[in-house]
Amino acid sequence: MNFAGLLGGLLFLVIGIAELAVASRFLYPALRQRHEMAKLNQSQGIKPATIMALIRFQSLVLLPVLGGILGSRMKFGGPA
Repeated sequence: MNFAGLLGGLLFLVIGIAELAVASRFLYPALRQRHEMAKLNQSQGIKPATIMALIRFQSLVLLPVLGGILGSRMKFGGPA
């Protein structure tokens, strides 16, 4: 992996951390509230913690790997 790959992975990691912060702040409370209301009707589905675990995996693992792959494929040079 070259410097561009590391830079791309780092950039995508920062984006993933920002995405995780927004999801934790705004998405999780709404998911939890809907899940608690659905438990009253016995119609609950996937637990909010499971959804947040998937978002956490995507933000902290998949995005940096994708950034590393895309960054290493970039060509930084003058006009061809």
